[in-house]
Amino acid sequence: MRINRRTGLLAAGAVLATGLLPVQSAVAAQLPAQLNPVCDTANGGSRPWTADQPFTLKGGNDFNTYCRVRINGYGGDLRGLTASYTISAASVTASGYTARQLARMIVPEVGVGDATHSISNGVWTPVVGEDGSLSLRSAAFDLLPAWGQTIGTVDFLFSASSGPRSARLHGTFALTSAQGDSVQADADLDYVADGHPAPTGQAGTFKPLTPVRALDTRSAIGAPKGPVGPGREVALQVAGANGVPASGVTAVVLNVTATDTTHDGYVTVYPHGTARPTASSLNFKAGQTVPNLVTVPVGADGKVSLYNFLGTTSLVADISGYYTSDGTGSRYTTAGPTRVMDTRYGTGVAKAPAGPNGQVDLQVTGRSGVPASGVTAVVLNVTATNASRGGYLTVYPHGEQRPTASNLNFTAGQTVPNLVTVPVGADGKISFYNFLGTTDLVADLAGYYSGSGSVFVPTGPTRVLDSRNGTGGVNSPVWSGNPAVLQVSSWKNGIPAFGVQAVALNVTATNPTAASYVTVYPNTGADRPTASNLNFTAHQTVANAAITPNARNGVAFYNFAGTTDLVADLAGYFTAD
Repeated sequence: MRINRRTGLLAAGAVLATGLLPVQSAVAAQLPAQLNPVCDTANGGSRPWTADQPFTLKGGNDFNTYCRVRINGYGGDLRGLTASYTISAASVTASGYTARQLARMIVPEVGVGDATHSISNGVWTPVVGEDGSLSLRSAAFDLLPAWGQTIGTVDFLFSASSGPRSARLHGTFALTSAQGDSVQADADLDYVADGHPAPTGQAGTFKPLTPVRALDTRSAIGAPKGPVGPGREVALQVAGANGVPASGVTAVVLNVTATDTTHDGYVTVYPHGTARPTASSLNFKAGQTVPNLVTVPVGADGKVSLYNFLGTTSLVADISGYYTSDGTGSRYTTAGPTRVMDTRYGTGVAKAPAGPNGQVDLQVTGRSGVPASGVTAVVLNVTATNASRGGYLTVYPHGEQRPTASNLNFTAGQTVPNLVTVPVGADGKISFYNFLGTTDLVADLAGYYSGSGSVFVPTGPTRVLDSRNGTGGVNSPVWSGNPAVLQVSSWKNGIPAFGVQAVALNVTATNPTAASYVTVYPNTGADRPTASNLNFTAHQTVANAAITPNARNGVAFYNFAGTTDLVADLAGYFTAD
Protein backbone atom coordinates (compact mmCIF):
# COMPACT_ATOMS: atom_id res chain seq x y z
CA MET A 1 0.00 0.00 0.00
CA ARG A 2 1.36 3.40 -0.87
CA ILE A 3 0.35 7.06 -0.85
CA ASN A 4 1.64 9.58 -3.38
CA ARG A 5 1.51 13.30 -2.61
CA ARG A 6 2.28 14.47 -6.12
CA THR A 7 0.67 15.19 -9.46
CA GLY A 8 1.19 13.29 -12.68
CA LEU A 9 0.56 9.89 -11.09
CA LEU A 10 -1.46 8.49 -14.00
CA ALA A 11 0.20 6.50 -16.80
CA ALA A 12 1.99 8.33 -19.55
CA GLY A 13 -0.21 9.31 -22.47
CA ALA A 14 -3.43 9.23 -20.42
CA VAL A 15 -6.04 11.96 -20.60
CA LEU A 16 -7.59 13.00 -17.31
CA ALA A 17 -11.40 13.04 -17.10
CA THR A 18 -12.89 16.47 -17.66
CA GLY A 19 -15.24 18.29 -15.36
CA LEU A 20 -13.29 17.94 -12.10
CA LEU A 21 -15.19 19.69 -9.37
CA PRO A 22 -13.44 22.33 -7.27
CA VAL A 23 -12.79 21.69 -3.60
CA GLN A 24 -15.58 23.30 -1.63
CA SER A 25 -15.22 25.60 1.33
CA ALA A 26 -16.87 22.97 3.52
CA VAL A 27 -14.70 20.79 5.72
CA ALA A 28 -12.39 18.86 3.40
CA ALA A 29 -11.62 15.22 4.10
CA GLN A 30 -8.24 13.64 3.70
CA LEU A 31 -7.69 10.71 1.38
CA PRO A 32 -7.74 7.45 3.33
CA ALA A 33 -4.43 6.15 4.57
CA GLN A 34 -5.11 2.86 2.83
CA LEU A 35 -7.56 1.10 0.53
CA ASN A 36 -9.08 -2.31 1.13
CA PRO A 37 -9.71 -4.28 -2.07
CA VAL A 38 -11.70 -7.49 -1.47
CA CYS A 39 -13.52 -10.06 -3.61
CA ASP A 40 -16.68 -12.00 -2.88
CA THR A 41 -16.39 -15.72 -2.14
CA ALA A 42 -18.73 -18.57 -3.00
CA ASN A 43 -19.97 -18.89 0.60
CA GLY A 44 -21.11 -15.27 0.75
CA GLY A 45 -18.03 -13.90 2.47
CA SER A 46 -15.09 -11.95 1.13
CA ARG A 47 -11.33 -12.28 0.97
CA PRO A 48 -8.48 -9.85 0.22
CA TRP A 49 -7.79 -8.84 -3.40
CA THR A 50 -4.05 -8.20 -3.62
CA ALA A 51 -0.96 -8.99 -5.68
CA ASP A 52 -0.50 -12.19 -3.67
CA GLN A 53 -4.19 -13.08 -3.83
CA PRO A 54 -5.29 -12.25 -7.39
CA PHE A 55 -8.86 -12.40 -8.59
CA THR A 56 -9.45 -15.39 -10.90
CA LEU A 57 -11.08 -14.11 -14.07
CA LYS A 58 -12.63 -16.86 -16.21
CA GLY A 59 -12.53 -16.32 -19.97
CA GLY A 60 -15.82 -16.56 -21.88
CA ASN A 61 -17.76 -15.67 -18.73
CA ASP A 62 -20.25 -12.78 -18.87
CA PHE A 63 -20.48 -12.34 -15.11
CA ASN A 64 -17.56 -13.14 -12.83
CA THR A 65 -17.62 -12.52 -9.06
CA TYR A 66 -17.80 -9.01 -7.62
CA CYS A 67 -14.63 -7.38 -6.36
CA ARG A 68 -14.71 -4.05 -4.52
CA VAL A 69 -12.48 -1.39 -3.10
CA ARG A 70 -13.54 0.09 0.24
CA ILE A 71 -12.79 3.75 0.84
CA ASN A 72 -12.79 4.85 4.47
CA GLY A 73 -11.91 8.53 4.79
CA TYR A 74 -11.97 11.04 7.58
CA GLY A 75 -15.03 13.18 8.22
CA GLY A 76 -15.69 15.78 5.52
CA ASP A 77 -16.25 16.02 1.78
CA LEU A 78 -14.11 14.25 -0.80
CA ARG A 79 -14.87 16.14 -4.01
CA GLY A 80 -13.49 15.89 -7.50
CA LEU A 81 -12.12 12.38 -7.02
CA THR A 82 -11.12 10.15 -9.90
CA ALA A 83 -10.44 6.44 -9.73
CA SER A 84 -8.49 4.18 -12.06
CA TYR A 85 -7.49 0.56 -12.47
CA THR A 86 -4.22 0.08 -14.38
CA ILE A 87 -2.70 -3.12 -15.76
CA SER A 88 1.07 -2.65 -15.93
CA ALA A 89 2.92 -2.50 -19.25
CA ALA A 90 5.18 -5.36 -18.18
CA SER A 91 2.28 -7.73 -17.53
CA VAL A 92 0.55 -6.66 -20.76
CA THR A 93 3.70 -7.60 -22.67
CA ALA A 94 4.09 -10.88 -20.77
CA SER A 95 0.47 -11.83 -21.48
CA GLY A 96 1.05 -12.07 -25.23
CA TYR A 97 -1.94 -9.79 -25.83
CA THR A 98 -1.80 -6.11 -26.71
CA ALA A 99 -3.28 -3.48 -24.43
CA ARG A 100 -6.01 -2.79 -27.00
CA GLN A 101 -6.85 -6.50 -27.15
CA LEU A 102 -7.12 -6.65 -23.36
CA ALA A 103 -9.35 -3.55 -23.42
CA ARG A 104 -11.80 -5.52 -25.61
CA MET A 105 -11.39 -8.77 -23.65
CA ILE A 106 -11.76 -7.54 -20.05
CA VAL A 107 -14.75 -5.25 -19.56
CA PRO A 108 -15.90 -4.60 -15.98
CA GLU A 109 -19.07 -2.77 -15.04
CA VAL A 110 -18.08 -0.43 -12.21
CA GLY A 111 -20.40 1.01 -9.58
CA VAL A 112 -19.36 3.90 -7.32
CA GLY A 113 -21.32 4.77 -4.19
CA ASP A 114 -21.08 6.26 -0.76
CA ALA A 115 -22.88 5.46 2.48
CA THR A 116 -26.20 6.95 1.35
CA HIS A 117 -26.56 6.52 -2.41
CA SER A 118 -25.26 5.15 -5.71
CA ILE A 119 -23.16 7.72 -7.56
CA SER A 120 -22.47 6.09 -10.92
CA ASN A 121 -22.68 2.76 -12.66
CA GLY A 122 -21.19 1.87 -16.04
CA VAL A 123 -18.08 1.04 -18.02
CA TRP A 124 -14.96 3.12 -17.44
CA THR A 125 -13.05 4.56 -20.39
CA PRO A 126 -10.02 2.44 -21.42
CA VAL A 127 -6.80 4.37 -22.07
CA VAL A 128 -3.65 2.81 -23.53
CA GLY A 129 -0.56 4.50 -22.11
CA GLU A 130 2.49 5.39 -24.16
CA ASP A 131 4.37 2.76 -22.14
CA GLY A 132 1.90 0.05 -23.23
CA SER A 133 -0.09 -0.11 -20.00
CA LEU A 134 -3.88 -0.27 -19.95
CA SER A 135 -5.88 2.00 -17.63
CA LEU A 136 -9.60 2.12 -16.97
CA ARG A 137 -10.63 5.60 -15.81
CA SER A 138 -13.67 6.95 -14.02
CA ALA A 139 -15.24 10.35 -14.45
CA ALA A 140 -14.98 12.72 -11.49
CA PHE A 141 -17.19 11.99 -8.46
CA ASP A 142 -17.79 13.18 -4.90
CA LEU A 143 -17.96 11.23 -1.65
CA LEU A 144 -19.97 12.96 1.07
CA PRO A 145 -19.84 12.13 4.79
CA ALA A 146 -22.44 10.22 6.74
CA TRP A 147 -22.45 9.52 10.47
CA GLY A 148 -19.31 11.61 10.81
CA GLN A 149 -17.20 9.62 8.37
CA THR A 150 -16.69 9.52 4.61
CA ILE A 151 -17.34 5.98 3.39
CA GLY A 152 -17.34 4.82 -0.22
CA THR A 153 -17.07 1.69 -2.35
CA VAL A 154 -16.04 0.98 -5.93
CA ASP A 155 -17.58 -2.29 -7.12
CA PHE A 156 -16.16 -4.21 -10.10
CA LEU A 157 -18.30 -6.81 -11.86
CA PHE A 158 -15.80 -8.35 -14.26
CA SER A 159 -16.71 -9.76 -17.66
CA ALA A 160 -14.09 -11.54 -19.76
CA SER A 161 -14.05 -12.82 -23.32
CA SER A 162 -12.65 -16.04 -24.62
CA GLY A 163 -8.92 -16.23 -25.23
CA PRO A 164 -6.30 -18.75 -26.36
CA ARG A 165 -3.91 -18.36 -23.42
CA SER A 166 -4.04 -17.55 -19.71
CA ALA A 167 -2.21 -14.59 -18.20
CA ARG A 168 -1.30 -13.10 -14.83
CA LEU A 169 -2.02 -9.36 -14.93
CA HIS A 170 -0.57 -7.00 -12.35
CA GLY A 171 -3.20 -4.39 -11.54
CA THR A 172 -3.19 -1.26 -9.42
CA PHE A 173 -6.24 0.61 -8.16
CA ALA A 174 -5.69 4.33 -7.55
CA LEU A 175 -7.87 7.01 -5.96
CA THR A 176 -6.78 10.54 -6.87
CA SER A 177 -7.92 13.87 -5.45
CA ALA A 178 -8.57 17.03 -7.42
CA GLN A 179 -5.19 18.30 -6.19
CA GLY A 180 -3.33 15.25 -7.53
CA ASP A 181 -2.75 13.44 -4.24
CA SER A 182 -3.41 9.72 -4.51
CA VAL A 183 -3.58 6.45 -2.66
CA GLN A 184 -3.01 3.10 -4.38
CA ALA A 185 -3.45 -0.60 -3.79
CA ASP A 186 -2.23 -3.58 -5.80
CA ALA A 187 -5.03 -5.86 -7.02
CA ASP A 188 -3.99 -8.48 -9.58
CA LEU A 189 -6.02 -10.50 -12.06
CA ASP A 190 -5.44 -14.14 -12.97
CA TYR A 191 -7.06 -14.51 -16.41
CA VAL A 192 -7.91 -18.16 -17.13
CA ALA A 193 -8.36 -18.74 -20.86
CA ASP A 194 -10.98 -21.10 -22.25
CA GLY A 195 -8.88 -21.88 -25.33
CA HIS A 196 -11.21 -20.25 -27.85
CA PRO A 197 -10.17 -17.34 -30.10
CA ALA A 198 -10.20 -13.84 -28.63
CA PRO A 199 -12.34 -11.10 -30.24
CA THR A 200 -10.58 -9.62 -33.25
CA GLY A 201 -12.76 -6.62 -34.06
CA GLN A 202 -10.98 -3.27 -34.08
CA ALA A 203 -12.85 -0.13 -33.08
CA GLY A 204 -13.37 2.45 -35.80
CA THR A 205 -14.99 5.80 -36.50
CA PHE A 206 -17.15 6.39 -39.57
CA LYS A 207 -16.25 8.17 -42.80
CA PRO A 208 -19.39 8.69 -44.92
CA LEU A 209 -19.22 8.73 -48.71
CA THR A 210 -21.73 9.89 -51.25
CA PRO A 211 -22.86 6.50 -52.58
CA VAL A 212 -20.50 5.18 -55.25
CA ARG A 213 -20.90 2.02 -57.34
CA ALA A 214 -18.05 -0.35 -56.52
CA LEU A 215 -19.40 -3.61 -57.98
CA ASP A 216 -21.69 -4.52 -60.86
CA THR A 217 -21.24 -7.94 -62.41
CA ARG A 218 -23.54 -6.91 -65.29
CA SER A 219 -20.95 -4.44 -66.57
CA ALA A 220 -17.58 -5.63 -65.18
CA ILE A 221 -17.37 -2.99 -62.45
CA GLY A 222 -15.21 -4.34 -59.62
CA ALA A 223 -15.36 -7.94 -60.92
CA PRO A 224 -15.45 -9.85 -64.21
CA LYS A 225 -18.59 -9.42 -66.28
CA GLY A 226 -21.14 -12.17 -65.80
CA PRO A 227 -23.59 -13.50 -63.20
CA VAL A 228 -22.32 -15.32 -60.13
CA GLY A 229 -23.03 -19.05 -60.27
CA PRO A 230 -24.28 -21.40 -57.55
CA GLY A 231 -21.79 -21.95 -54.75
CA ARG A 232 -19.48 -19.31 -56.23
CA GLU A 233 -18.25 -16.02 -54.86
CA VAL A 234 -16.87 -12.67 -55.96
CA ALA A 235 -13.96 -10.94 -54.20
CA LEU A 236 -14.34 -7.15 -54.14
CA GLN A 237 -11.36 -4.91 -53.44
CA VAL A 238 -12.57 -2.28 -50.96
CA ALA A 239 -9.42 -0.73 -49.46
CA GLY A 240 -7.56 1.55 -51.83
CA ALA A 241 -10.47 2.03 -54.27
CA ASN A 242 -13.55 4.25 -54.70
CA GLY A 243 -12.48 6.83 -52.12
CA VAL A 244 -11.60 4.24 -49.45
CA PRO A 245 -8.00 4.47 -48.14
CA ALA A 246 -5.56 1.61 -48.64
CA SER A 247 -4.96 1.08 -44.90
CA GLY A 248 -6.64 1.54 -41.54
CA VAL A 249 -10.07 0.37 -42.78
CA THR A 250 -11.83 -1.83 -40.22
CA ALA A 251 -15.21 -2.29 -41.95
CA VAL A 252 -17.18 -1.05 -44.93
CA VAL A 253 -20.85 -0.16 -45.41
CA LEU A 254 -22.27 -1.49 -48.67
CA ASN A 255 -25.71 -1.46 -50.22
CA VAL A 256 -25.71 -4.89 -51.90
CA THR A 257 -28.30 -5.76 -54.54
CA ALA A 258 -29.05 -9.15 -56.08
CA THR A 259 -30.78 -8.97 -59.49
CA ASP A 260 -31.50 -11.23 -62.47
CA THR A 261 -31.86 -14.14 -60.02
CA THR A 262 -32.68 -17.55 -61.53
CA HIS A 263 -33.41 -19.44 -58.29
CA ASP A 264 -34.54 -18.79 -54.73
CA GLY A 265 -31.41 -18.22 -52.67
CA TYR A 266 -29.30 -15.94 -50.55
CA VAL A 267 -26.02 -14.02 -50.59
CA THR A 268 -23.49 -13.92 -47.75
CA VAL A 269 -21.04 -11.02 -47.51
CA TYR A 270 -18.00 -11.60 -45.27
CA PRO A 271 -14.29 -10.70 -44.88
CA HIS A 272 -12.19 -12.15 -47.68
CA GLY A 273 -9.74 -14.81 -46.58
CA THR A 274 -11.81 -15.96 -43.60
CA ALA A 275 -14.14 -18.92 -43.17
CA ARG A 276 -17.57 -18.25 -44.64
CA PRO A 277 -20.13 -17.88 -41.83
CA THR A 278 -23.58 -19.46 -41.73
CA ALA A 279 -25.16 -15.99 -41.71
CA SER A 280 -26.88 -14.52 -44.78
CA SER A 281 -26.92 -10.91 -45.93
CA LEU A 282 -29.88 -10.87 -48.33
CA ASN A 283 -32.55 -13.37 -49.38
CA PHE A 284 -34.45 -13.49 -52.67
CA LYS A 285 -36.78 -15.48 -54.88
CA ALA A 286 -36.23 -16.22 -58.55
CA GLY A 287 -36.74 -13.09 -60.64
CA GLN A 288 -36.56 -10.70 -57.69
CA THR A 289 -34.32 -7.66 -57.35
CA VAL A 290 -33.46 -7.29 -53.65
CA PRO A 291 -31.15 -4.77 -51.93
CA ASN A 292 -29.84 -4.75 -48.35
CA LEU A 293 -27.41 -2.61 -46.41
CA VAL A 294 -24.42 -4.64 -45.20
CA THR A 295 -21.73 -3.63 -42.69
CA VAL A 296 -18.83 -6.05 -42.94
CA PRO A 297 -15.19 -6.18 -41.80
CA VAL A 298 -12.62 -6.15 -44.59
CA GLY A 299 -10.13 -8.99 -44.90
CA ALA A 300 -6.43 -8.61 -44.26
CA ASP A 301 -6.01 -7.87 -47.98
CA GLY A 302 -8.68 -5.14 -47.95
CA LYS A 303 -11.28 -7.28 -49.73
CA VAL A 304 -14.76 -8.62 -48.98
CA SER A 305 -16.32 -11.78 -50.43
CA LEU A 306 -19.87 -12.09 -51.79
CA TYR A 307 -21.11 -15.71 -51.90
CA ASN A 308 -24.15 -16.85 -53.89
CA PHE A 309 -25.92 -19.99 -52.67
CA LEU A 310 -28.14 -21.24 -55.52
CA GLY A 311 -28.85 -20.44 -59.14
CA THR A 312 -27.18 -17.49 -60.82
CA THR A 313 -27.46 -13.84 -59.87
CA SER A 314 -25.95 -10.53 -60.83
CA LEU A 315 -24.52 -8.60 -57.89
CA VAL A 316 -24.34 -4.84 -57.42
CA ALA A 317 -22.69 -3.06 -54.47
CA ASP A 318 -22.64 0.66 -53.67
CA ILE A 319 -20.29 1.97 -50.98
CA SER A 320 -21.82 4.53 -48.59
CA GLY A 321 -18.92 4.75 -46.12
CA TYR A 322 -16.27 2.94 -44.13
CA TYR A 323 -14.91 2.70 -40.60
CA THR A 324 -11.30 3.69 -39.92
CA SER A 325 -8.97 2.94 -37.02
CA ASP A 326 -7.16 6.30 -37.26
CA GLY A 327 -9.76 8.15 -35.18
CA THR A 328 -10.49 10.78 -37.83
CA GLY A 329 -14.07 9.70 -38.55
CA SER A 330 -17.40 10.38 -36.88
CA ARG A 331 -19.05 8.64 -33.94
CA TYR A 332 -22.55 7.24 -33.74
CA THR A 333 -25.43 8.36 -31.53
CA THR A 334 -28.75 6.51 -31.39
CA ALA A 335 -31.82 8.68 -31.94
CA GLY A 336 -34.72 6.37 -32.51
CA PRO A 337 -36.35 4.57 -34.03
CA THR A 338 -38.39 7.71 -34.75
CA ARG A 339 -40.61 8.39 -37.77
CA VAL A 340 -39.31 11.54 -39.46
CA MET A 341 -40.98 11.30 -42.88
CA ASP A 342 -44.22 9.88 -44.25
CA THR A 343 -45.60 11.25 -47.51
CA ARG A 344 -48.95 9.57 -46.81
CA TYR A 345 -49.66 11.91 -43.87
CA GLY A 346 -47.40 14.89 -44.46
CA THR A 347 -44.91 13.94 -41.76
CA GLY A 348 -41.68 15.88 -42.33
CA VAL A 349 -42.57 16.73 -45.96
CA ALA A 350 -45.60 17.56 -48.07
CA LYS A 351 -48.51 15.12 -48.11
CA ALA A 352 -48.08 13.68 -51.61
CA PRO A 353 -46.34 10.67 -53.18
CA ALA A 354 -43.05 11.12 -54.98
CA GLY A 355 -43.65 11.38 -58.71
CA PRO A 356 -41.68 9.96 -61.65
CA ASN A 357 -38.23 11.50 -61.88
CA GLY A 358 -39.27 13.35 -58.74
CA GLN A 359 -37.34 14.39 -55.67
CA VAL A 360 -38.36 14.83 -52.03
CA ASP A 361 -36.08 16.82 -49.71
CA LEU A 362 -36.06 16.15 -45.97
CA GLN A 363 -34.54 18.35 -43.25
CA VAL A 364 -32.81 15.97 -40.84
CA THR A 365 -30.61 18.22 -38.68
CA GLY A 366 -32.08 20.37 -35.92
CA ARG A 367 -35.05 18.09 -35.27
CA SER A 368 -36.01 14.66 -33.86
CA GLY A 369 -33.01 14.70 -31.54
CA VAL A 370 -30.45 15.37 -34.29
CA PRO A 371 -28.19 18.38 -33.56
CA ALA A 372 -28.45 21.43 -35.81
CA SER A 373 -24.75 21.30 -36.69
CA GLY A 374 -21.78 18.95 -36.68
CA VAL A 375 -23.69 16.01 -38.17
CA THR A 376 -21.89 14.16 -40.98
CA ALA A 377 -24.42 11.42 -41.79
CA VAL A 378 -27.71 9.90 -40.66
CA VAL A 379 -29.02 6.34 -40.54
CA LEU A 380 -32.60 5.86 -41.72
CA ASN A 381 -34.86 2.93 -42.40
CA VAL A 382 -36.47 4.00 -45.69
CA THR A 383 -39.63 2.33 -47.00
CA ALA A 384 -41.26 2.65 -50.42
CA THR A 385 -44.96 1.74 -50.46
CA ASN A 386 -48.00 2.14 -52.73
CA ALA A 387 -45.69 2.11 -55.77
CA SER A 388 -47.63 2.47 -59.05
CA ARG A 389 -44.93 0.70 -61.07
CA GLY A 390 -41.55 -0.92 -60.72
CA GLY A 391 -38.66 1.43 -60.01
CA TYR A 392 -35.90 2.42 -57.65
CA LEU A 393 -35.07 5.06 -55.08
CA THR A 394 -31.79 6.90 -54.52
CA VAL A 395 -31.02 8.70 -51.24
CA TYR A 396 -28.17 11.24 -51.29
CA PRO A 397 -26.97 14.52 -49.74
CA HIS A 398 -29.15 17.48 -50.70
CA GLY A 399 -27.41 19.97 -52.95
CA GLU A 400 -25.01 17.43 -54.43
CA GLN A 401 -25.13 15.70 -57.80
CA ARG A 402 -27.33 12.62 -57.72
CA PRO A 403 -25.21 9.44 -57.86
CA THR A 404 -25.91 6.45 -60.11
CA ALA A 405 -26.29 4.24 -57.03
CA SER A 406 -29.70 3.04 -55.80
CA ASN A 407 -30.93 2.25 -52.28
CA LEU A 408 -34.28 0.53 -52.83
CA ASN A 409 -35.69 -1.47 -55.75
CA PHE A 410 -39.39 -2.33 -55.93
CA THR A 411 -42.20 -3.58 -58.14
CA ALA A 412 -45.69 -2.17 -58.51
CA GLY A 413 -47.71 -2.56 -55.31
CA GLN A 414 -44.73 -3.78 -53.29
CA THR A 415 -43.74 -2.41 -49.87
CA VAL A 416 -39.95 -2.49 -49.53
CA PRO A 417 -37.79 -1.21 -46.65
CA ASN A 418 -34.02 -0.79 -46.58
CA LEU A 419 -31.61 0.71 -44.08
CA VAL A 420 -29.74 3.70 -45.51
CA THR A 421 -26.64 5.49 -44.24
CA VAL A 422 -26.31 8.80 -46.06
CA PRO A 423 -24.22 11.98 -45.65
CA VAL A 424 -26.21 15.15 -44.98
CA GLY A 425 -25.99 18.15 -47.29
CA ALA A 426 -24.45 21.45 -46.26
CA ASP A 427 -27.96 22.66 -45.31
CA GLY A 428 -28.70 19.59 -43.15
CA LYS A 429 -31.01 18.00 -45.72
CA ILE A 430 -31.07 14.75 -47.69
CA SER A 431 -32.82 14.05 -50.99
CA PHE A 432 -34.94 11.09 -52.11
CA TYR A 433 -35.11 10.53 -55.89
CA ASN A 434 -37.84 8.33 -57.36
CA PHE A 435 -37.18 6.92 -60.84
CA LEU A 436 -40.53 5.80 -62.25
CA GLY A 437 -44.22 5.96 -61.39
CA THR A 438 -45.38 7.29 -58.05
CA THR A 439 -44.58 5.96 -54.61
CA ASP A 440 -45.11 6.96 -51.01
CA LEU A 441 -41.99 7.27 -48.91
CA VAL A 442 -41.54 6.57 -45.19
CA ALA A 443 -38.33 7.17 -43.22
CA ASP A 444 -37.57 6.16 -39.63
CA LEU A 445 -34.51 7.70 -38.00
CA ALA A 446 -32.14 5.27 -36.24
CA GLY A 447 -29.26 7.62 -35.40
CA TYR A 448 -26.62 9.99 -36.65
CA TYR A 449 -22.85 10.45 -36.90
CA SER A 450 -21.01 13.45 -35.45
CA GLY A 451 -17.94 14.36 -33.43
CA SER A 452 -19.23 12.66 -30.27
CA GLY A 453 -20.84 9.34 -29.48
CA SER A 454 -19.79 5.70 -29.95
CA VAL A 455 -17.20 3.86 -32.01
CA PHE A 456 -18.05 0.74 -34.00
CA VAL A 457 -16.47 -2.68 -33.38
CA PRO A 458 -17.13 -5.18 -36.21
CA THR A 459 -17.65 -8.77 -35.12
CA GLY A 460 -19.52 -10.67 -37.78
CA PRO A 461 -21.56 -11.66 -39.45
CA THR A 462 -22.51 -14.01 -36.61
CA ARG A 463 -25.89 -15.72 -36.17
CA VAL A 464 -27.34 -14.76 -32.79
CA LEU A 465 -31.06 -15.55 -33.25
CA ASP A 466 -32.96 -18.23 -35.15
CA SER A 467 -36.42 -19.15 -33.93
CA ARG A 468 -36.38 -22.23 -36.18
CA ASN A 469 -33.74 -23.99 -34.08
CA GLY A 470 -33.66 -22.15 -30.75
CA THR A 471 -30.56 -20.02 -31.36
CA GLY A 472 -30.69 -17.08 -28.98
CA GLY A 473 -33.21 -18.79 -26.71
CA VAL A 474 -36.21 -18.28 -29.02
CA ASN A 475 -37.63 -21.72 -29.77
CA SER A 476 -40.75 -21.07 -31.85
CA PRO A 477 -42.22 -18.59 -34.35
CA VAL A 478 -42.95 -15.15 -32.99
CA TRP A 479 -46.65 -14.56 -32.44
CA SER A 480 -48.54 -11.36 -33.11
CA GLY A 481 -48.23 -8.93 -30.21
CA ASN A 482 -45.86 -11.18 -28.23
CA PRO A 483 -42.32 -9.85 -28.75
CA ALA A 484 -39.30 -12.13 -28.73
CA VAL A 485 -36.42 -10.88 -26.58
CA LEU A 486 -32.78 -11.51 -27.42
CA GLN A 487 -29.93 -10.93 -24.98
CA VAL A 488 -27.38 -9.70 -27.53
CA SER A 489 -24.71 -8.50 -25.07
CA SER A 490 -22.88 -11.72 -24.29
CA TRP A 491 -19.46 -13.15 -25.01
CA LYS A 492 -21.18 -16.12 -26.66
CA ASN A 493 -22.12 -13.60 -29.38
CA GLY A 494 -18.62 -12.11 -29.43
CA ILE A 495 -19.51 -8.88 -27.63
CA PRO A 496 -19.14 -7.78 -23.99
CA ALA A 497 -21.92 -8.00 -21.45
CA PHE A 498 -21.42 -4.33 -20.51
CA GLY A 499 -20.92 -1.03 -22.29
CA VAL A 500 -22.68 -1.83 -25.58
CA GLN A 501 -24.65 1.25 -26.67
CA ALA A 502 -26.17 -0.17 -29.87
CA VAL A 503 -25.96 -3.25 -32.10
CA ALA A 504 -25.92 -3.66 -35.88
CA LEU A 505 -28.09 -6.59 -36.95
CA ASN A 506 -29.33 -8.16 -40.15
CA VAL A 507 -32.86 -9.31 -39.37
CA THR A 508 -34.74 -11.82 -41.53
CA ALA A 509 -38.41 -12.76 -41.37
CA THR A 510 -39.24 -16.15 -42.89
CA ASN A 511 -42.26 -18.49 -42.97
CA PRO A 512 -44.74 -15.69 -42.11
CA THR A 513 -48.40 -16.75 -42.04
CA ALA A 514 -49.78 -13.26 -42.74
CA ALA A 515 -48.83 -9.89 -44.15
CA SER A 516 -47.11 -8.08 -41.30
CA TYR A 517 -44.20 -5.98 -40.14
CA VAL A 518 -41.48 -6.35 -37.50
CA THR A 519 -40.16 -3.65 -35.19
CA VAL A 520 -36.76 -4.04 -33.49
CA TYR A 521 -36.22 -1.92 -30.36
CA PRO A 522 -34.48 -1.89 -26.96
CA ASN A 523 -36.24 -3.92 -24.29
CA THR A 524 -36.41 -1.17 -21.67
CA GLY A 525 -40.07 -1.45 -20.68
CA ALA A 526 -40.89 1.81 -22.47
CA ASP A 527 -43.60 2.02 -25.12
CA ARG A 528 -42.86 0.26 -28.39
CA PRO A 529 -42.00 2.75 -31.15
CA THR A 530 -44.33 3.18 -34.12
CA ALA A 531 -41.46 2.64 -36.58
CA SER A 532 -41.00 -0.63 -38.49
CA ASN A 533 -37.89 -2.44 -39.73
CA LEU A 534 -39.26 -5.18 -42.00
CA ASN A 535 -42.45 -5.37 -44.09
CA PHE A 536 -43.56 -8.62 -45.70
CA THR A 537 -46.45 -10.63 -47.10
CA ALA A 538 -47.46 -14.17 -46.19
CA HIS A 539 -44.86 -16.85 -47.10
CA GLN A 540 -42.25 -14.24 -48.06
CA THR A 541 -38.64 -14.24 -46.80
CA VAL A 542 -37.38 -10.68 -46.25
CA ALA A 543 -34.16 -9.38 -44.70
CA ASN A 544 -33.23 -5.87 -43.61
CA ALA A 545 -30.41 -4.34 -41.61
CA ALA A 546 -31.20 -2.64 -38.30
CA ILE A 547 -29.10 -0.55 -35.94
CA THR A 548 -30.90 -0.53 -32.62
CA PRO A 549 -30.07 0.78 -29.15
CA ASN A 550 -29.05 -1.96 -26.75
CA ALA A 551 -30.64 -2.42 -23.33
CA ARG A 552 -29.61 -4.29 -20.20
CA ASN A 553 -32.66 -6.51 -20.72
CA GLY A 554 -31.89 -7.17 -24.37
CA VAL A 555 -33.44 -6.29 -27.72
CA ALA A 556 -37.12 -6.92 -28.52
CA PHE A 557 -38.57 -8.12 -31.85
CA TYR A 558 -42.28 -7.30 -32.28
CA ASN A 559 -44.40 -9.01 -34.96
CA PHE A 560 -47.64 -7.27 -35.88
CA ALA A 561 -49.80 -10.05 -37.39
CA GLY A 562 -49.82 -13.83 -37.68
CA THR A 563 -46.65 -15.73 -36.82
CA THR A 564 -43.21 -15.57 -38.35
CA ASP A 565 -39.82 -17.09 -37.78
CA LEU A 566 -37.07 -14.55 -37.14
CA VAL A 567 -33.36 -14.79 -37.81
CA ALA A 568 -30.78 -12.19 -36.73
CA ASP A 569 -27.11 -11.96 -37.66
CA LEU A 570 -24.84 -9.63 -35.69
CA ALA A 571 -22.49 -7.36 -37.69
CA GLY A 572 -20.98 -5.53 -34.73
CA TYR A 573 -21.61 -3.18 -31.83
CA PHE A 574 -21.18 0.44 -30.80
CA THR A 575 -19.39 1.33 -27.58
CA ALA A 576 -18.04 4.47 -25.94
CA ASP A 577 -14.38 3.65 -26.76
